[in-house]
Amino acid sequence: MSSFKTTTFGKWIFSGEHTVLRGGPALVFPLFKKKLELEYTPTSLPLSVTASGENASSIEELFPGVLSKALDLLNRKDDKLTGAIVFRNELSLGSGMGASSSLCVAFSRWFHHLGLVTDTEIYEFARQLENIFHGESSGVDIAVVLHEKPLIFKRPNIIETLNVKNTFKLYLSHTDQKGITKDCVNKVNEFIKADPVSGKRVDDKMIQVTVDAIKLFSASESARDPAQLIEILNQGYECFKEWGLTGGNVDKHIAFLKSQGALAAKPTGSGGGGYVLSLWPDKIQQKFDFETIELFE
Repeated sequence: MSSFKTTTFGKWIFSGEHTVLRGGPALVFPLFKKKLELEYTPTSLPLSVTASGENASSIEELFPGVLSKALDLLNRKDDKLTGAIVFRNELSLGSGMGASSSLCVAFSRWFHHLGLVTDTEIYEFARQLENIFHGESSGVDIAVVLHEKPLIFKRPNIIETLNVKNTFKLYLSHTDQKGITKDCVNKVNEFIKADPVSGKRVDDKMIQVTVDAIKLFSASESARDPAQLIEILNQGYECFKEWGLTGGNVDKHIAFLKSQGALAAKPTGSGGGGYVLSLWPDKIQQKFDFETIELFE
């Protein structure tokens, strides 16, 4: 058995969060500024795992559960793997940046290297592994991590590359609050169950946000309209508010960004915390006490 190394990147989702689980489209982009590396060295010793970087101890703690799920999916629970795995991670868990999908794709590529899954099985295998983190994985994060291109995604497996012609001054910044995807998904499901009419109305609004965003990003630069993007982001933010996923630091962080000159902002990912996506008139000049990640440079 030969050594193996793979790199996966983060993601950011513009719109379609939550509705993607019910068949709506999602617009999602790779985030090349943040990555996760998995390096495997074959040895005769029982499998060992070490991690460095962001959430290193959490990755070491999560790995046995992911491995157990993977072997269970293949009906190979009794397999005793050997070797040494080293993770180097820049992705924050529970932030909407795709840390779990990056981990699951890297893990699935390693299993492909071991000859346990085929190339064509990697997507679905990684998606099923991600159910550990999401409860129910739509597959959108797995798709963008695998393809490393802007995508229009629709369940079960409609994946279309988006030719982005229009870019804006969009940034990610962290709310300093963790958002747990599984909890957020459950909260939205409870909202829909309690009021199906409102549930459908909010779903329809988010679907329209995604349809409008796809048109705007695909338009020629001469058709670029920041006012339209402001409205799209505001509508997306309203969806998260109605789902009850903007409490605590999320609303406070968005209000602060707007007070500093942001034109609009919305949560990205599951909500409840994690990262916020914001639109600015120009490149950010201010120095904040939190990181701002420019998405189109």
